Amino acid sequence: MKHISLITILILIITSSSNCKKSDLLGDKLPPATQEGKNTCGFLVNGKVWLPRGDNGYPKLSCYYDETYMGGAFNINGYRYEPGASNSSGFVVAGSNIQTAGYYKLNITSATIGEYFGATGTCIIYNWDDTIPNHNAYLNITKLDKVNRIVSGTFEFALALPGCETIRITQGRFDMKY
Repeated sequence: MKHISLITILILIITSSSNCKKSDLLGDKLPPATQEGKNTCGFLVNGKVWLPRGDNGYPKLSCYYDETYMGGAFNINGYRYEPGASNSSGFVVAGSNIQTAGYYKLNITSATIGEYFGATGTCIIYNWDDTIPNHNAYLNITKLDKVNRIVSGTFEFALALPGCETIRITQGRFDMKY
């Protein structure tokens, strides 16, 4: 098992709107787990599908990999914008010291989620919590093709805030050209 120092595991940023339903921000089907550079990504947030989509001037999905920076810097980020909706969301999964395909146990000190899908009150900023039983925090790079510039894999982890619902990110998958 390889360990990485994670720069940012996931950040969801949602502009506030208490009137928006959770289903307005969630998709309906995860993309297939491929390794062909199809530029796809998706995951479950507490069992509900989240997919990047929409356009408000930001790319809905992008990927970066540089084997010469930080021992192999990796970053995938996505954005979800709903025209006419009053909130949007985005995420970042990033790591360093990635030179080959492999299983990387996430080793981070903090991560946050801003306003989780229309959350209000005190359940707005979530911090990384490795005390959650069986949170299985990992990034699994299943393909890292430096010639064709393709990176594919899966990820999973949980975030918690005392007194609030635990956020479980599961079945995360991506297949990107960088």
